[in-house]
Amino acid sequence: MKDCISLVIAPLFVGLVITLVSHWLDD
Repeated sequence: MKDCISLVIAPLFVGLVITLVSHWLDD
């Protein structure tokens, strides 16, 4: 169960980081 949650959260976390970095670089 914990592995399934990690597989779901990992991509979301990576996407969030990429989005934050993109906004930071745009400034």
